[in-house]
Amino acid sequence: MVFKSYTKQDTHILKGFAILCIVLHNYFHWLSPSPGENEFDFSALRVATFFDQMAQEPGEFINILLSYFGHYGVQIFVFLSGFGLALSMMNHQKTWEAFVMHRLKKLYPLLLTGVIVLFFSTILMSESWLSGYEWKEIGYKLLFIHTLMPDSGLSMNGPWWFFGLVFQLYLLFPLLFKWMKKSRWKAFALICLLCYGVLFLFKEFLSASIASMFMQNAIGHLPEFCFGIMLAFHREKKISIVWLLVAVAVFVAGNFFSAFYLFTFLSLTVIVVFAYQKVKSIPIRKGSLRRFLVYWGEISMVLFAVHGFFRSPVINVAKDMGGAWGHLLSGVIFLLIAWAVSIVAKKIYDFLCLQLDRIHIRESRWTHRIGRAFQIVLGLFFVGILGYFIVQSSGKLEKELPDIVQYAESAVIDPQSEYLLLTEAPFDKRYAALRVKGSFDMCSLDTLSLLPHLVLDIPDVLWTAIDIPSEYNTSVSKCFDFTYDYMVPFAVNTKGKMMKVYFWNSNNGALRIENAQVKMFH
Repeated sequence: MVFKSYTKQDTHILKGFAILCIVLHNYFHWLSPSPGENEFDFSALRVATFFDQMAQEPGEFINILLSYFGHYGVQIFVFLSGFGLALSMMNHQKTWEAFVMHRLKKLYPLLLTGVIVLFFSTILMSESWLSGYEWKEIGYKLLFIHTLMPDSGLSMNGPWWFFGLVFQLYLLFPLLFKWMKKSRWKAFALICLLCYGVLFLFKEFLSASIASMFMQNAIGHLPEFCFGIMLAFHREKKISIVWLLVAVAVFVAGNFFSAFYLFTFLSLTVIVVFAYQKVKSIPIRKGSLRRFLVYWGEISMVLFAVHGFFRSPVINVAKDMGGAWGHLLSGVIFLLIAWAVSIVAKKIYDFLCLQLDRIHIRESRWTHRIGRAFQIVLGLFFVGILGYFIVQSSGKLEKELPDIVQYAESAVIDPQSEYLLLTEAPFDKRYAALRVKGSFDMCSLDTLSLLPHLVLDIPDVLWTAIDIPSEYNTSVSKCFDFTYDYMVPFAVNTKGKMMKVYFWNSNNGALRIENAQVKMFH
């Protein structure tokens, strides 16, 4: 196959397809039936659940397909970002400082637009102001460090984890571009080896929780980004069809076997590149599907920033509608609401971009020196963060916290129960690293409903939900074990706070719990 370069229209088509996948995925995976997705971590049970649900409820196939596969739209954006930035750098060489400043002028207005929409949507839908915790999380996001904090990456508005990722990619791009321009495939191979090596180290030997967090950061998606840069250097060149066959094989294997999981994101990107080359030559006609995708691609980034706030009210309505057609209709309603809000948000975004475009920094010897110093500081910062996680993960977190209160007898969650506390433990000081281990015997009393979530909660510090695999949705009692590592690279005050481990019955299920044991270590 000869890889023909993308026009602006091509990128809009791909972005349009990607944003529709992402928006509908972010809606449908909250709506039953949902098999889950291997987005930040891997479970072979999810693909098994995917096939089971497709067989048992074929009418819900759109819901199930987008729930499981829709998140891969993010890889298309990452790939196109690398490709587009490389083309731009070829045509207009920029210093690191000028490049980063130019990208921040586009990224900050987008995030600020999302914050403004969040502020007013909270007032309108919840009739309340943003809490202190929410403002703190917004602060992390405005500093683009939220993906480096356990469970801050997905807090408040899950899709916003992408801002931390893309900021890191922007910081790295000028350096990657120079390196890959010189060494091409050798540089690409070394980058992939480094990223996959670190991820595999954490996933298999150190801390799976931190490995999942790394999937929200540049180290988790540099291969797709650099693949885009590489293709920018190889326009109008032949690519062997063998790579497509390898990519398909790896992608399929990555959904069944943990050893191949990390390669699914790059392999899916390769598949998309080959597939789009086959449809690229089809002319765009007025009213055609491709014309439709171009429109969504043009508004994709603003839509991405604001769509997450409006899921809950539509999902509450969808539960009453019921049935495959009702769920599909609710998805269309959600998409239309998000689209309408994005039209208004686009005006805010354009205004903010105009204000930031007025800021000009004249390049000089001093700006270059400051930029070089800033690069060194950032490099040391990220290396220090990685080193912190390696040291903490390899250390022995085996000193048990006392005064654990837990259920030793049985307890029942019924559809009317919203919460069930398993254990709580007070903190007498600050902790940089904690490990929570637990187990309990459980059986479902209503296999037609989704299982509750297991939640770890430290007020204003941590809130994470641990999914219970669908294989436990059975009337036969089974033992469920879990381990979660909480490691924070910045100062967080846990002194005087209480960690709680509880069930959150957001799915109105029914469950019996027996022999629950939870222990915490530091």
